[in-house]
Order: sequence, then structure tokens, then C-alpha cells
Amino acid sequence: MPEKPPLPVGMFAPFTRVSVDTSPGSAFADARRIGTRAATGWALGSEGPYKTEMPLADVVDGAVREALLHLLELGFIDIDEERMRAAPGWPMHRSDTEEA
Repeated sequence: MPEKPPLPVGMFAPFTRVSVDTSPGSAFADARRIGTRAATGWALGSEGPYKTEMPLADVVDGAVREALLHLLELGFIDIDEERMRAAPGWPMHRSDTEEA
């Protein structure tokens, strides 16, 4: 994994991103496939939107939660809590990021 860039110094300062290889066969592609299957399983299961008629925002939240939780439980990803708590704020959009 590449070295993490420094955190921004202020709330709305630019947040430098780490380059991610998203090509087929990459670790990202494998993690995405595993997370997608977990999210799809949830969506089609008894607690998911196909059975409970959830609003779209709840569908997205549930699918992301299920995928992230599954990857964390498998130990495939880690949350750098110290870095997350040290940041003055987090960007909520990816519009300024290019995929590799």
C-alpha cells in the first residue's frame, strides 16, 4: 500500500488521495466483488429493500454498510481510526478524484 499523504491542515483544505488500482484482477476489484456480493445478498434477503420497500437512501446506506462490514469482518480492510479522528473534516464527494 502506498504511503498515506499528510492530512489537510484545515476543515476545507484539499484532501490528497491515495492512488488506487481499479483494474480487473487488482486487489480493489477482488474486494469490490466480495463487498458487492455481500451487499446484493442483503438487498435480496428478508431485511433488504426487495422485501421491505425501503427508500433509496436507506437502500444505499444498507448496501454500503453490509459490504463494508463484511470486508472488515474478513480482515481484508482496516480503518485507520487514528488518522480518521485526526482529520479536521472529511470530503464527502469523489468528483475531484480520477480512477487509475
